[in-house]
Amino acid sequence: MPTLALLQQSQRAVGEGNLDEAIAYVERAIRMNPKDPELWLRLAELQLSADHPSSAVQVAQKAIALSGSGTEVQRKAWLVVADARERQGDAEEAARIRTQWRTYRG
Repeated sequence: MPTLALLQQSQRAVGEGNLDEAIAYVERAIRMNPKDPELWLRLAELQLSADHPSSAVQVAQKAIALSGSGTEVQRKAWLVVADARERQGDAEEAARIRTQWRTYRG
């Protein structure tokens, strides 16, 4: 599966400390499979790691929209949004999201 190879290359790039390259690999995987919420979640996590909280929120919201309700991807994406909101200075919103989603089980 080509997207798996791209994800492996992305992980290698992360290990080498090259987040921009890692992001590019995941973006290529998304172009191949744009409806995969796990790819969008991975991109959101990378955007947050690269200190791009606004982009992380946008991408996480795409993962949420594609994942359907009650999924682990949805929960993880909301926690990425919480972390991004905190980095943007909105600790209150971050805490609210975490309270709702940290233990959510569908």
